[in-house]
Amino acid sequence: MIEKGAREIQEAREKRGPSIQERYENSFPTSQELYRKALDLFPNGVTHDNRILKPFPIYVDNALGCKKWDEDGNEYIDYFGGHGALLLGHGHPRVVEAVTKQMNRGTHYGACHRLEVEWAKLVTDMVPSADKVRFVSSGTEATFMAVRLARIFTGKSKILKFAGHFHGWQDNLIIGSSPPYEVLPPGVPNGVVQDTIVCPPNDIGEVEKVLREDDRVSCVIIEPTGASFGMIPTRAGFLKELRQLTDKYRVLLIFDEVITGFRCAPGGAQEYYGVMPDITTLGKVLAGGFPGAAVAGREDILELLEKRGNKEWDLKKKMFHYGTFNANPISASAGIATLKIIATGEPINRANRASSMLIAGMNEVIDKYKLAWCVHGEFSGFRFLLDHTCPKRSSCDFRSCDYDYKKLKGGNDPILSGSLRCGMLLNGVDATEQGGWVSAAHTAKDIEKTIMAFDRTISWMKKDGLV
Repeated sequence: MIEKGAREIQEAREKRGPSIQERYENSFPTSQELYRKALDLFPNGVTHDNRILKPFPIYVDNALGCKKWDEDGNEYIDYFGGHGALLLGHGHPRVVEAVTKQMNRGTHYGACHRLEVEWAKLVTDMVPSADKVRFVSSGTEATFMAVRLARIFTGKSKILKFAGHFHGWQDNLIIGSSPPYEVLPPGVPNGVVQDTIVCPPNDIGEVEKVLREDDRVSCVIIEPTGASFGMIPTRAGFLKELRQLTDKYRVLLIFDEVITGFRCAPGGAQEYYGVMPDITTLGKVLAGGFPGAAVAGREDILELLEKRGNKEWDLKKKMFHYGTFNANPISASAGIATLKIIATGEPINRANRASSMLIAGMNEVIDKYKLAWCVHGEFSGFRFLLDHTCPKRSSCDFRSCDYDYKKLKGGNDPILSGSLRCGMLLNGVDATEQGGWVSAAHTAKDIEKTIMAFDRTISWMKKDGLV
């Protein structure tokens, strides 16, 4: 009986064909070998948490436009987009030309240079709230600076942020970034919790309650389109309500536009929504795919970075700030070339149109298989929501999602989302387990191929008994 049962299982497997897991493990030998080596060198074998993938990640050799190729020669339509930095796609000719030219002139002067002035002028011309700018090297550094400036300017210590919103991995702001939102991340001192208040997203009543009852709040910080570029979307009108409240209680408003800056509009989400923050953090698109970020905002706030030679000012007001690679010539050259192209608005429009086509097409596939899934998103980003119980599907625009925020971020079954990603890779598409970013380089043909890959992957998941 045992032998007969084993034969039946084997026959069923042969009839079904290899599973996604089996296909994956047999399809990327070079990546698999590199990962074995990486495990001896890096925690989890990776250098970024979002690059973790079971059983192993792919290893990319080169990229151009919206495509990239791995070490085994497989081609992918790319929706990682440099973690959102590459609105123009990989290797845009004008960006490559600018960086190549600068490489021959020097990569790091340890001095002021013409390019940093030109780069900053583009930022102040494009971003409505930017009177002055200070460059840093990463989005985490930018939000770190923005919060410290707010504390110095107001003389208050507390920060109000929203559950699910990610503002970098520093102690003050990592709290409440990922579910379970109420759990303190390891290594964050208890004392930090006392100065960071986490509110539910989109709840203006709770924000007013906090500001009314606690006069020690220095600033409110928010990703203007919602947590992780709309994974938990900001509801219509919330930003204007927030601006009114922060004005009323004399609290600074910080827009974390590390992702949304130069992507929602040439002037970022603040231009699109017509709401002016006091301080803005910028990154990703700002440096055209190179390390670079910035803090921009009101002149009377940014002047706190000035050294005046006045002992009273320099000891009690000036924010100390260094950074070896701030506004380095390579990042500046790439940033200038990128922002000049984006300033026309056309790359943003192309990416937005392609993203809308992708979201619509994927939802048609979901309907075909009668799954309790959806793909939602606004601007040039899309997000996967798997196995939801939202009753609005037939009337949803798949843009302004108001589903339970605790399920919108981190609520997907890891087996489902991991299998979806592996299946998409096998079908020539690289998106994150949560969704991805669309670039101006994606064509209608790329979108069509992606939708077909999505369809085929779900058919495999169905055969594997996952859906």
